[in-house]
Amino acid sequence: MHVGRSYRLLDFTLWSRRSVLYMLAISLVAVLVYIFPPTAGFAIPWPIVLVLGTTVSLVAGFKSSQVLQRSSDALQTFTGIAVTSRLLAGICCDFFAPELARRILYRHLAWLTAQRVTLRQPRPWESLERGANREYRRRYLIHDDPATLFADLDALVGPEAAEVIATGQPALALLERQGRDINAVLRDSAIPTQVFGELQKLLRECHDHQMRCDRIKDFPYPRQYAVVSAIFVRIFVTLLPFGVVPIFATMTTGVLAPVMLWLSVPFSALLGWAYMSLDQVTESTANPFEGSANDVPISTIGRNIEIELRQRLGETTLPPRLEPMHGIAT
Repeated sequence: MHVGRSYRLLDFTLWSRRSVLYMLAISLVAVLVYIFPPTAGFAIPWPIVLVLGTTVSLVAGFKSSQVLQRSSDALQTFTGIAVTSRLLAGICCDFFAPELARRILYRHLAWLTAQRVTLRQPRPWESLERGANREYRRRYLIHDDPATLFADLDALVGPEAAEVIATGQPALALLERQGRDINAVLRDSAIPTQVFGELQKLLRECHDHQMRCDRIKDFPYPRQYAVVSAIFVRIFVTLLPFGVVPIFATMTTGVLAPVMLWLSVPFSALLGWAYMSLDQVTESTANPFEGSANDVPISTIGRNIEIELRQRLGETTLPPRLEPMHGIAT
């Protein structure tokens, strides 16, 4: 997630330069087709371009609103995880013995770590490995690495790490173990039933948060809408220069009259770039956990939760906060 004032125009242009180059090439082709026989004078009627552009705008607007909702849901879910973590820390530190409180909260941090690593796993429909996004990844660092999952969990839960990873669903396995520990505390009459009820609510919230994350991760923006939107945008920007060229060709007066036809190239490229870059931004935001520059900063949120919980346990040796790189928080 970009947490600076805004993206720089140069950075955005470089990120979307493939769209610019495509539009320049198509615009030049449109001019050459219009000038040279046997296709001299060929053009697409402007009303056709206008109707197609209106359709593309409606489809792109619908897609953008749905993608924004997915991103908002993802951020809201991790905000809920932060709230649940604080409530859990309060109950554990107030009602449990220090060692038990530490075990419960460290397992909670292990669950959060496993969940983040799971959410970073690639899916076929994600766009992180596309050329522009792959290049832009050099500007920031993704902290949750599956290769270090065992070491991260081992530091938090010790021998449990290998066992929960072996299940194939470490986050779910950790929640199950958390539930067994809480039930054991009640059986030992170590806490009042009211406190047990609150702990069960918090555990249920953790399951709910995990399912919300899994839903966003494993069920993409409907591909039929995504594909139709991408096809319509590509058709529109390809036909656009063939409708712009004849308009510029009729401007035969004034100082710029001799080059007016060629001026259609940059203006066509600008119009097409606007549509293609909007579709590119939408596509790169549609999967808010993949690790792109437009994602929800789950690593940063997770590290802040870890610091808060360890402070609540009275620890003084805390991990550093994750600072944004080039304005990108991950």
